[in-house]
Amino acid sequence: MDAVPARARVYVAGVVLAALLCLRPLPSVHAPWWAVALLAGLYAGSELVARSRFVGTCYPVLLAGAFLLPPPAAALVALPGALLSPVPRRPFGLRRLWRAAQLTLAVWAAACVHWRLGGRDAVVEPAFPYALVPAGAAVLAFCLVLTVLDGGIRALADHVPPSRAWRGLLSRSLAPIAVHGLAGLMMAVLWRSPYGPVSALLVLLPMCVAWWAFAQYHRERAAHQATIRALVQAVDIKDGYTRGHSERVGQASM
Repeated sequence: MDAVPARARVYVAGVVLAALLCLRPLPSVHAPWWAVALLAGLYAGSELVARSRFVGTCYPVLLAGAFLLPPPAAALVALPGALLSPVPRRPFGLRRLWRAAQLTLAVWAAACVHWRLGGRDAVVEPAFPYALVPAGAAVLAFCLVLTVLDGGIRALADHVPPSRAWRGLLSRSLAPIAVHGLAGLMMAVLWRSPYGPVSALLVLLPMCVAWWAFAQYHRERAAHQATIRALVQAVDIKDGYTRGHSERVGQASM
């Protein structure tokens, strides 16, 4: 999206408008605004730390908000973190708006599905194993919205053919987001327990350690691969007989 086509800008504007409509409060539902502020601040802080350390996105907080709050209030949780988190390339403002609108719609959809399936009561009681049903459906809705929106922007901004724009997006994201959903469900259950919100925050500690270890593994693996490639290029004679042999050796060593 460095040079964003006009049709992609229109698409982003439409998604932003839809996200704003999702933020309208429900007149018959009272939202605990202190919980909205706490979760929004926690997500913003987690997102800034995670992206600055190349750890990952803190979806458990967003999904915990979807499990705890009414849909419009849950959608608000994503806004501060999405608008404040750094973006890699220009246009910065458009990318932040896109990220905020995308997450707002995804969290709103997850909260709606969870709410309609009686997930709120299942979290308050808590009613296991039924609580896993609305939570799983909410995670699926979250993934589907992200997949649809990501595929659309790929087709319009990156000129990816429609037949390939959505290929593999859902299958790659469903498993990791399902793990985040379990962590979010644990946060929601602990939040509603006698131990209160403080106990829910402890769920993030092992998640952060796991993210950090996973990021370290990927960095070390990338450095190892780069070293092997450099050595292969340094010793390759590149005559007619050995051409390509060192590349195969390098690939086998990785």
